[in-house]
Amino acid sequence: MSLRPASARWFELLTSRESLTMSVEALARTGSVELETHSETHARINLPDLQERMAEYNRLARRYHQYWPPCQLRPATAPGRPDHLLRRALARLERWAGAAEPLVQHLDTLRAEQSELLLLEDMLGVETEGKLDFSLLSTAGPALEVRLFVLPPDYRLTAMPASLLYCTCSSPRHDYLLAVGQQADMEAFRIEVAAQKGRALVLPGWVQGPRDVARGQVRQRQARISEEIEALQRQIASLAEPYHVAESLADISRLEWFMTNVTELPVSENFAWVTGWTSDMDGGAIQRALDDSGVSAIVRYPPAPREVRPPMVLQNPWWARPFELFAGMIGTPDDNEADPSLLVAILVPLLFGCMFGDVGHGFVLLLSGLLLQRRWPLLRILVVNGGAAMVFGLVFGSFFGREDIIPALWLHPLEQPLPVMLVPLVGGVVILLLGLLLNAAESWWRGEFGHWLRVEAAVLCMYLSLLAALFHHASLMITGLCLVWYLAGSLHGVQSGHLARLGAALGTLVESIMQLLINTISFVRVGAFALAHGGLSLAFVIMAGATENVVAGFLIMLLGNVIVILLEGLVVTIQTTRLVLFEFFIRFLRGSGRMFRPLSAPRETVDLKE
Repeated sequence: MSLRPASARWFELLTSRESLTMSVEALARTGSVELETHSETHARINLPDLQERMAEYNRLARRYHQYWPPCQLRPATAPGRPDHLLRRALARLERWAGAAEPLVQHLDTLRAEQSELLLLEDMLGVETEGKLDFSLLSTAGPALEVRLFVLPPDYRLTAMPASLLYCTCSSPRHDYLLAVGQQADMEAFRIEVAAQKGRALVLPGWVQGPRDVARGQVRQRQARISEEIEALQRQIASLAEPYHVAESLADISRLEWFMTNVTELPVSENFAWVTGWTSDMDGGAIQRALDDSGVSAIVRYPPAPREVRPPMVLQNPWWARPFELFAGMIGTPDDNEADPSLLVAILVPLLFGCMFGDVGHGFVLLLSGLLLQRRWPLLRILVVNGGAAMVFGLVFGSFFGREDIIPALWLHPLEQPLPVMLVPLVGGVVILLLGLLLNAAESWWRGEFGHWLRVEAAVLCMYLSLLAALFHHASLMITGLCLVWYLAGSLHGVQSGHLARLGAALGTLVESIMQLLINTISFVRVGAFALAHGGLSLAFVIMAGATENVVAGFLIMLLGNVIVILLEGLVVTIQTTRLVLFEFFIRFLRGSGRMFRPLSAPRETVDLKE
């Protein structure tokens, strides 16, 4: 835990080429490694060859993925070169496909028949004029053909061929046409229906008797098909183990992850080099991961190459990590900059809670954060901000906008607005001073503390003296001394052009002081929003109390509190963010560092049916 980010540590790992994928996977599972290729070795992993073989896998997957079991991506335990592992996995899948293809073809045929039978059953369930006897249709003769057409929703019958006899019916799902006629006319009509996205079914010869009897025959056939499908699925599933399908799929999924995240690594005929950055400063996590995976590798931590730029590791406790978001809006702090996340984790709840002080409203935010943080970790901020709003709600004695339920530990904002405006103003001065002191610390880290003492320290003292002058005019004498201090420091080391330098220094001083004073006044808005929050809540309380209907009053309070939580909560969040970014961060944070992006580990389970 530190206000100063640390540079990630450079590491180099040498392992056998057969253990390369296992090594990279073990490193990824630590969650503390970022790969960066840096080697004079010209040989590289042959990714195009791997990608070509992966195309063969994709061809198999398009045909058979629905018949493959989910694969468990446990940490790899068997070494092997990426191309060898992929070749072995593809060979196993192709042998499985050879054994499964006849079963799959039969399964496809049964499913197609099942789909047609569902349509036929639907049609048979519709009552039509007259009686249909399918026994008569089946004996129509070799020159005639019987077909069932599923018509598209917007289909309109045109002039039918004279030789076709037909009847129509409609179910809630489809419109049907049953036709008998010569083959040539039937084929012409089929083409017309297909052109409008209709469908033609050949009526099975085993469909006999009246409509109810025929429907029972269809259902019996459906039941037999379902049993056959289940038996075929069991047969296909039983082929997975002898052909090592799950293991092969796991190897391929692992290699897909490898090819996505490792675009280039130096290799020789027998060895591979893995280089990059790690946040594991003592190397313990990396060594344990390699030992657990059974990888034999040599790891060392030499100084980083001069031409590569290290990423920064933010060393914050778990409760402050969501607040790294604020610094991330500016950029990542470099190693000679302060990481404000710890301070922001304190300042943001204080600012938000003061502007949104209400026990009930804060509880809603806290509960929302607790429910949503697992899916969106950044929403843990709601938990902290909601808790702060509840604390300030106790201070202000507000519960869902009502001030007659709990006593105020300090005051009701609308009754005493002046203290509510002045206290945030004092808090703003403290926040600005923190920013200026962090700037002093950064100057020390950069070796520029002498310049800070000559110039920036004078600005700091002048700012404090001007604030003190509001209470005692004698402080203006200190302001004058600070002016001399600043001008002398600005002219330090200047050999010529003193007058021009003096004018520029005065302009910079006026801008800095005016900016500090304006930033100080900006914190008055904290108190203003606290008053606005109380006023808006009170307005809904008055409206609810003005109605004599209990239900109407309750609905007004409910709607009013929803509006306050959603609308004002958003506005207060924006204002809190603005104060942090433009009043606090502007004093010291430049965000010139590079973010540490650890390599993500492969998912433990992959379901190829997704």
